[in-house]
Amino acid sequence: MTGSGHGQHVDTQYRAYGHILSCRGPLHELRQTGVPGASESADLHILFSSPDEHIPVPATWYLTVSLADGTPWLRCAKIDSGYLVHFPNLAGFIFSPSDNSIRCIPHHQIPEIPAHTLHHLLLDQVLPLVLNYRGKEVLHGAAVMTPHGACAFVGPTGSGKSTLAASFLAAGYSVITDDCIVLDTCGTDILIIPSYPGLRLWDDAIAALFEAQGSYAPVTHYNPKQRFTSDAFLAAFCSSPAPLAGIYVLGIDETDPAASVSTIEHPLLTQRDALMTLLSLAFKLDIEDHDRLTREFDFLYRLVTQVPVRRLHIPNSFDALPGIHADILDDLAKSCC
Repeated sequence: MTGSGHGQHVDTQYRAYGHILSCRGPLHELRQTGVPGASESADLHILFSSPDEHIPVPATWYLTVSLADGTPWLRCAKIDSGYLVHFPNLAGFIFSPSDNSIRCIPHHQIPEIPAHTLHHLLLDQVLPLVLNYRGKEVLHGAAVMTPHGACAFVGPTGSGKSTLAASFLAAGYSVITDDCIVLDTCGTDILIIPSYPGLRLWDDAIAALFEAQGSYAPVTHYNPKQRFTSDAFLAAFCSSPAPLAGIYVLGIDETDPAASVSTIEHPLLTQRDALMTLLSLAFKLDIEDHDRLTREFDFLYRLVTQVPVRRLHIPNSFDALPGIHADILDDLAKSCC
């Protein structure tokens, strides 16, 4: 995969998170939009470089996110052209605000990193950070459309957000986004901006919810999760911004894995607890930019004063999902009254 600059090659346009992306290579995870070569209207330009290109080595990193064993997973730094988001031993991504470009440079020491791994890092890790820089507030979560409005599930990795969203899809509801909730406003409403069709699921969830129907492909080469989609998913995908009606902070009940009853905590989280929880789950590119941090705080404070935020304890059982749906829909219906 190669590319540099805006030369003679024809870019293809794609839509994601309410933005138009132009890219010299294929992004199979996204829907194409517009006419090939019409990149002048794109919001962001995606460039894939050769592994031979040098990844900058900054003097300092202002942010390092580590795995449970202490291994650095993601590092961010300011560089002359903008920002470097680096995944050690995988790839570096350079975001240049001056020309609205994101350049992906695969790590030269790892031969032939699969394209789908680079696409995942771009779409599900780097792009949410860039959208935050460009003025959107972005939470780590999934969302579905219900008769009472959009419903968001937020929480740390492994809390069941994608599985719960997938279970709503299997029950006939529309998915708005998976793992990345981009928020905006329209008048007094707070809206969720659709991402792109696709859910990242474990094999057992695909088998339990969809009987292995639909199509799925590896998300990355280092993780067994699959990116699932289907004709029904594409037909039901919510492609328009939707007013946010409720937020559920997910947690798995490890004390009784055989339990079949979900628990929605009442009353609502206090505004302080809700605000602190959402702040901890927000994507932030520049944690040293006071104006952007103030913007995020003000937006999320408005959110928790308008939208109910509750904790939802999820039993570790697929058999519990119908009961969870009923609890959530009943709770949203009461909140709308």
